[in-house]
Amino acid sequence: MIRVLVVDDHAVVRRGISSLLAAADGLECVGAVGDGDTALELVERLDPDVLLLDLSMPGRDGVTVIRTLRERGRTTPVLVLTSFGEPDLVLPALVAGADGYLLKYQDGESILDAVRCIAAGGAPVDPMVTSALLADLRDRGQGDLLTDREKEVLELVRQGLPNKVIARRLRISEATVKSHVTRILQRIGATDRTQAALWAERRLRPAGPHRTTG
Repeated sequence: MIRVLVVDDHAVVRRGISSLLAAADGLECVGAVGDGDTALELVERLDPDVLLLDLSMPGRDGVTVIRTLRERGRTTPVLVLTSFGEPDLVLPALVAGADGYLLKYQDGESILDAVRCIAAGGAPVDPMVTSALLADLRDRGQGDLLTDREKEVLELVRQGLPNKVIARRLRISEATVKSHVTRILQRIGATDRTQAALWAERRLRPAGPHRTTG
């Protein structure tokens, strides 16, 4: 029997997953809670075989829960079940020690299969998440094709500054700025400054604050 602790701040989701587990062969829901602090307490007390964990919750979020468990030496397999598959959310969870990552659009049987997989030592990751991670890695590689000076120019383009102002900011000639912009567009496959700015927004800017819903 695989004993599962469900952690999600939405009561409807908790009830749905608990019912799904109760009806499945070889699976048992040993608890369903809505916040990270209670989750940590129950992991210590119940020692579940799998922790099915949302990322966004009151108090400690999912990434903090995973990190705390690993710091305490707990090896409980953690399957993240969330609404968000963006790399800036996925990567922190995996680095913290999550063993699998699933999106909530999946049907019930897929969730059960992922629970069984992770209990057996597997590492199930949603195909949409895998695709997003691969795309992000490709984009990071494209960013590395730009020189430091080109990245500076592109950042100012992203801010909407014209060549004349960029030249003044960087203390270079306007013709040099124009040359940099031309090479940037060619290297990233953009056709104009607007596309280049959008590219820079996604790939060169630091990740924003952690989301609070999902």
